Amino acid sequence: MVTARFVKAMCAVALFNGALFLCLKEEALAGEKDDLAKKYTEELRKSKDVKVRVNALQELGNLAQIKKSLAKDAMPDIYKALEDKDAGVRAAAAEALGKTDPEYKDAGAVLVKLLKDDKEESVKIGAAKGLAAMGATAKDALPALREIANANKADKKSKLGAAVKTAVTSISGAKK
Repeated sequence: MVTARFVKAMCAVALFNGALFLCLKEEALAGEKDDLAKKYTEELRKSKDVKVRVNALQELGNLAQIKKSLAKDAMPDIYKALEDKDAGVRAAAAEALGKTDPEYKDAGAVLVKLLKDDKEESVKIGAAKGLAAMGATAKDALPALREIANANKADKKSKLGAAVKTAVTSISGAKK
């Protein structure tokens, strides 16, 4: 009898602790995510190493998908990275920008310009991925995306063609 009461009491304590953890988990992890966002923002601002900057942009994009405000402080630096001399940095910045859930009027034209005008295919792919991440809010980019998809239709192995098709699907919700 005493053992049964003890087991029931322990179960109640475990249940309470589990419920408490589930309630407070987001707040506990939010502080950790804020610290990571600050770290990656500083790396993006100060590092001269291309790999470090590309990684920082990728991680900021991922954090922004969890919570938009995590990348808020990095937004000027993300826009600045779109003009970087290194194509890898520009590509990562384009994708990260789309993942930050910006207003289309702020970011859409920039991404479409990169998609059309940049000389590096990797940057164009990054811009297409950024537009895809924006989803239906980037519907004004569909004509440009379809134009590039048609231009790359003949090359079935084109990475740009695949990225553009994915963007069209993501934005319009229909297969292209």
